[in-house]
Amino acid sequence: MFRAPGDRCWPSDAEWTTFNSSISGKLIKTVPVAAPCYAGPEENDVECQNIKAQWTDSVFQSQFPIGYSYPQPQFCDIPGGNTTTCSIGDSPVYAVNADTPEIVGAAVLFAKDKNIRIAVKMTGHDLLGRSTGYGSLEIWLRNLQGGIIFEESYKQSQSCSATLWSGSAISIGGGYQWSDVYLVAKANNVVVVGGGCPDVGAIGGYTQGGGHSLAMSQFGLAADQLLEANVVLANGDQVLASPCENTDLYAALRGGGGGTYGIITSAKIKAYPDMQITAQTFSMTTLLSDHIDDFMNAVAIVYQALPSLIDGGLSGYGTWSAYNPPTNAGNSVAGMTYSMGAFNASITRVQELFASTAAKLEEYDGTSVNVTVNYSTFNNYYDYYYATNGVNSPAESQAALVSRLMGKRHLSNSAGLRKMLNVTAGKPNEHVVSTFGAVGGGAVLQAPDHFSGVNPAWRETYILNLVARGYSNTADYATVAAAHHDTTYIKGAAMTELAPDTGAYMNEGDSQDPEYLLNFYGEALDHHQSVKAKYDPEDVFFCPTCVGSQNWAIKPGGRLCKTSS
Repeated sequence: MFRAPGDRCWPSDAEWTTFNSSISGKLIKTVPVAAPCYAGPEENDVECQNIKAQWTDSVFQSQFPIGYSYPQPQFCDIPGGNTTTCSIGDSPVYAVNADTPEIVGAAVLFAKDKNIRIAVKMTGHDLLGRSTGYGSLEIWLRNLQGGIIFEESYKQSQSCSATLWSGSAISIGGGYQWSDVYLVAKANNVVVVGGGCPDVGAIGGYTQGGGHSLAMSQFGLAADQLLEANVVLANGDQVLASPCENTDLYAALRGGGGGTYGIITSAKIKAYPDMQITAQTFSMTTLLSDHIDDFMNAVAIVYQALPSLIDGGLSGYGTWSAYNPPTNAGNSVAGMTYSMGAFNASITRVQELFASTAAKLEEYDGTSVNVTVNYSTFNNYYDYYYATNGVNSPAESQAALVSRLMGKRHLSNSAGLRKMLNVTAGKPNEHVVSTFGAVGGGAVLQAPDHFSGVNPAWRETYILNLVARGYSNTADYATVAAAHHDTTYIKGAAMTELAPDTGAYMNEGDSQDPEYLLNFYGEALDHHQSVKAKYDPEDVFFCPTCVGSQNWAIKPGGRLCKTSS
């Protein structure tokens, strides 16, 4: 059992002061972001108005130690939200502004010595509650920024024959977001495999959890791009994880989940020559509820076409809803939009790829649905990314989420696919939105080396399908619980029925999935558990649904207790 505030053995004020002095004053006593909006020592109306104006800005939230994009739940909402009082709830009570690897190591050792739970946070773009924890000491990496450096030819920190990469690389020195890395990539005419949202941390949980991307079909998962990483271990040591050193740890960091085996403080990733991209944007709407069945038939046509489109070189993201259409779908009752791009392909070539799908949609187009398709060409990946996808998701949105990896054989099952789509579409009052990442196939299907740590189900994946059931941030507990139960046991179960032998994407998985070990890690679990036992035998690093978390239980009130070894 970790110690918690109020325990007899919780560090005294003097001990915290001594620790703060040892890390050059980098210790922060945490305060909720919205605290200035409530009566108390932090109350400040001017600051409160500023906070209200930026409350749903994920970049704004990331600037605070306990600012989160997707808090579960929110214990200190802005006035009018789901709280009438303000507390830190299950957020860390202290945070270390860890702006050097040495301070990261010192924080780990202090927490280990005092038996305090650790929470590791970079940007807080976290859907599973992995960046927080009751009574914890947060190691805040946002200001660990040692530079982003382009290498024309990858320079190994430790040379050995096991390293197969001879192309360009980018060295990322800490807590940068993908928006920072993309600027360096653009300046050097290269492409990197990074987050769909530019505010996501580059070398944190995104990459360590697999990482899907617009460039993924062309170059592989984000985890596949990790060439080496400098890591602070549970004993405070700093080590290199690469094909040459600590190879088992290296593999675990390439898909086995963040915040589990150690803390990455810097890393190098692959970079590829830039190229022209042709984009296809697609919109399909219907204005009458009587046409929902035809709309669903058309959705199924698009889903079944995705493997052939991906094999032809297209990849990208789409979203649809039968009752809660995308905001850019106008006044429609139902809608689907997507944007996909093909590297080094002409508009004519992309039109040819889509021709057979367009022909199948003609049965409905102009009668029960309206289909609009446009094409454009971009000279570089940066412009394509920001024109078609690179928008930050709003913070503080509330939804129950579930995902599933799906291969070509699953999408070719016409009856099974239509059944899954009908179930996951939900009902008019359920506020369900589905998203598909048509980003598999291609380079994803083959691991680039034998150091892959992702769920092996990724290697047959063509699409990542996500279903989100939203609810108001003032919804009562019963409403929230019902939404999560429905998402897990009805909509998630429908996707599992269609693709029973795959898994889920852990970074956008179901936080309440009872089979998370199987769905998130698959056949890679045994390897990751052995790495966890070797590098963190005392479970210094804990996070929900991470490897090793099955040995712990979160008790009412938030306390973390060991259940087994």
